[in-house]
Amino acid sequence: MKILHISNFVQKHDGRLYWNAAFKFSNGFTRLGHNVLNFSERDIARDNLLRSSKYGIRKLNHRIIKVVKNYSPELIVLGHANLVSNETLKKIKKFNSRIEIIQWNVDHPLMNNTIEKIKNKSFYVSQTFITNGDSIMKNAAINDMKVSFIPNLFDRSIENLKIFNNNEFDYDIFFAMSHGVGSGKLKKDKLDGREKILDQIKLDMEIKNNFFGFKKKEPIWGQYLLNEIQKSPMGINLNQGRSIYIYSSDRIATYIGNGLCTFVLANNGIEEIYNDDEVVFYNDTEDLIDKIKYYKKNIEKRNNISIKGWEKSHENYNEINICEYILNKTFNRKIKNQKWPEITY
Repeated sequence: MKILHISNFVQKHDGRLYWNAAFKFSNGFTRLGHNVLNFSERDIARDNLLRSSKYGIRKLNHRIIKVVKNYSPELIVLGHANLVSNETLKKIKKFNSRIEIIQWNVDHPLMNNTIEKIKNKSFYVSQTFITNGDSIMKNAAINDMKVSFIPNLFDRSIENLKIFNNNEFDYDIFFAMSHGVGSGKLKKDKLDGREKILDQIKLDMEIKNNFFGFKKKEPIWGQYLLNEIQKSPMGINLNQGRSIYIYSSDRIATYIGNGLCTFVLANNGIEEIYNDDEVVFYNDTEDLIDKIKYYKKNIEKRNNISIKGWEKSHENYNEINICEYILNKTFNRKIKNQKWPEITY
């Protein structure tokens, strides 16, 4: 099958976001034997004298039509492709009504106007795949468009470390906040509720922390992040915004997938895809601090959790299984290798 994947392949950032979910989806489809053409929506829109996507939207949409006519895909996958207009999707369907159009979105549903962005393309998109299973997503399932849960993707060609095999560490716990994705620099006066939790951990003198992306400590990206993540055996999976059922940012893939013993907030549905011997669940900040100190001392138990979390993630939630599920749902085929709850609205 020929698949046109329209997403943000972040050429602008010179490789520092190479673990972007868009690459994992493309890898999954390719490893299933399909021909995948990546179309980097925002980079192409910025191809103008002012280097601004705002001034390149019309040209972008014209180019998409040309690509569709030249490439003749059977499936178009949109990933956060907000610059692609409904008029363009309408033209594509008019050109070839047999082309299937689907989309994926890994953003927090209550931030960045996520639900409205998903609903916006519901006239032409048959399936949407999201990394949360919250009932709030019923609001996005309109005009016969189905909305289905998928876990965050793990890809061994990207998450390729086994930190649990390391014997020496400079720190106990790692966390990297990703503010300033566009510029790569810390945003001034950016407020984030997670800072209160991190500040309390920093006050505990028994815990050596390695935190980035807040309090004048710049965020880190690319190989710089991988260099730092290996200096700690444990990581905290702190999400921005309100707790949402089975939602996590793709930070969870970076941490568990590279072999950190990962701490996850309890009672938000992650228990549906991980057991308590695969991640460490905590109830509040005090509980989190106590468990960091416990697993700092109990190395064998910590390593067992890291290994089991790593093994389950790469076996069950890898890019091939998830992309196979996406294709089977899209084309009404028998579902295979699904190791997560079936949630479809």
